[in-house]
Amino acid sequence: MKQVKKRRKLAEPIRKLGSVLLLFVSGCFFYFGAKDISTTIALKESIQENLKESAELDSKKKELEATKENLSNPEYVEYIARGKYLVTKEGEQVFKFPSIDLQEGE
Repeated sequence: MKQVKKRRKLAEPIRKLGSVLLLFVSGCFFYFGAKDISTTIALKESIQENLKESAELDSKKKELEATKENLSNPEYVEYIARGKYLVTKEGEQVFKFPSIDLQEGE
């Protein structure tokens, strides 16, 4: 009978220690699991942002390639030079008229 009581007295601190250890391990699993979930969410958001940026850069690249192709066309270059920069041929006169804004006259 005394031996059983001694065993119970020795087993009780071991159970408490085991419970505390189990609680600590469970807390660690919960903490690191939550940290991994937040990292995963942040990475998914980053991927979405990068995909949007990639799509924007692709569209800009297509525009620049079209501009490059147009600039290799001498007629287009002449059109831009004459229209935007008012380059003239020898002996030619350019008249620039002010633009009429219909909303100002109303």
